[in-house]
Amino acid sequence: MPAVDRFSRKHDAEDFAAGQIKYQQLIPKEGPGPNQQYAFEVDLDACTGCKGCVTACHAENGLDEDETWRTVGFVQGGTTEDPAIQHITSACHHCADPGCLNGCPTLAYEKDPVTGIVKHLDDQCFGCQYCILKCPYNVPKYSPSRGIVHKCDMCISRLNVGEAPACVRSCPNEAIKITLVDTQDVLKNSQDYVNVPDAPSSDYTYPTTKYLTQRKFPKQMESVDHYDVQPEHSHLPLVVMLVLTQLSVGVFMAEFSFKNLLNLNLAHAFYAFHTVFALGVGLFALASSLFHLGRPHLAFRAILGIRTSWLSREILVFGLFAKLAIVYAACAWWKPLETLVAHIVPGQNTLQVVGLSVIGVGLLGIYCSVMVYRDTKRPFWDDSTTTFKFYFTSIILGASAMLLTSSFLCVLFPDKLDAYISNNIGHHFAQVIVMASSLKLLLEASVLKHLLPKGDDFLARTAILMTGPLRNFTILRFSCGAFGGLLLPLVMLRIEHTPTLVLTASIATLIFITNLLGELAERYLFFKAVVPLRMPGSGSHVG
Repeated sequence: MPAVDRFSRKHDAEDFAAGQIKYQQLIPKEGPGPNQQYAFEVDLDACTGCKGCVTACHAENGLDEDETWRTVGFVQGGTTEDPAIQHITSACHHCADPGCLNGCPTLAYEKDPVTGIVKHLDDQCFGCQYCILKCPYNVPKYSPSRGIVHKCDMCISRLNVGEAPACVRSCPNEAIKITLVDTQDVLKNSQDYVNVPDAPSSDYTYPTTKYLTQRKFPKQMESVDHYDVQPEHSHLPLVVMLVLTQLSVGVFMAEFSFKNLLNLNLAHAFYAFHTVFALGVGLFALASSLFHLGRPHLAFRAILGIRTSWLSREILVFGLFAKLAIVYAACAWWKPLETLVAHIVPGQNTLQVVGLSVIGVGLLGIYCSVMVYRDTKRPFWDDSTTTFKFYFTSIILGASAMLLTSSFLCVLFPDKLDAYISNNIGHHFAQVIVMASSLKLLLEASVLKHLLPKGDDFLARTAILMTGPLRNFTILRFSCGAFGGLLLPLVMLRIEHTPTLVLTASIATLIFITNLLGELAERYLFFKAVVPLRMPGSGSHVG
């Protein structure tokens, strides 16, 4: 007899002991003690994959039509002679060290000190969705209608009154129940928790769900959708923000380096124009990130998680970068401000100190951007190539922008052309672009080697996406990189000694546009081609 029927008959017959709590066999008799917390326990041998738990959770929490907080996956493997299959139900694992909580920039998560349940604070959330990237189990779900993320809270309101969570009470075979686990044991023996085929490693967030079975699964067990990979969300505002902040930092670096290292004594208008261009791009980039928020009016909360969240750190550092950049650019246009800054920053090279501060903080901001994605532990992101990609984008676009602005300033001020030619400015920029583009294109192409046998599994699936559903963007990216990063700069190097203003400006424009388009395509692939960590069958891809 199913568990629901057994309970119903027991309830109708009032066959309970005095003071007995309903669903007592499915939840602990007492609450958590010291170093304990509530956790799910799943009997895999009793799970039939009926998805009654999914339906009950959906109804209990009033979720959107296409939204689920509990999923049922399916793994298979073994051999023809000895096949193996298994349904796996999963929800939030209420981790001992939650990735969602650590990554949240607004402190919209809390781990209840008594029950250990990881709760989402809806009122605190501004819908950045970073917790979705941080969670290796695809637990938090974004609700476009609400503009926030929300997730399973183990039906804490039911547990508080001695009733089982919706998923627990709905299972006809009592495959799910609530138990107490020792948090120290979770940290010490993490491999014993969420130890099911094709699940992420438990030593990242230390999940607390235990899966029990009397069977021994073969090693080659995989989710049925293991290689049925689909492109992930593009996060277009983040694509724009990342590329343009790196462009802005790159222009400041290029302007400062060529002005100081090569001792170029060009017109004051060159310095002023370059810094204002870089500042404008940077401010536009930071503004574009607001379009990624579900509730942008709460953006001021973004640095609350500075202690643990790389996203908070990125926002804080780029905010400081913007302020320093405004001062640096303003000094070029308003001499009294430069004089005032000189009193605040003593020394003969006041502008150099401010310029170096802008560059240093900008480079730190790019590092924070790198860590925002590497900290998710997704293999395509958590790799040194991400670091090189972000910094090389800054170098390539910075040099391309300086080549563009310098050549156009020569058009506006023809008397400066001789200085431009004699100092080989275009030559130097073109050389930097060729060298940086060559290295970056090789790094990006290296992921395709995983299509070969014995390639990394996650990166092989990324390569499948890049050569399959995303092949048009892959072609666009490498075409733009080859054309704007290699061919056109080499042409510029060939004609540098006998240039005309129109020809130089035209080539510089093409170099900048194609490189910018190529870097946007690369960053688009960065988001679309990543294969997330997740529980078997829990994927929810958004195009």
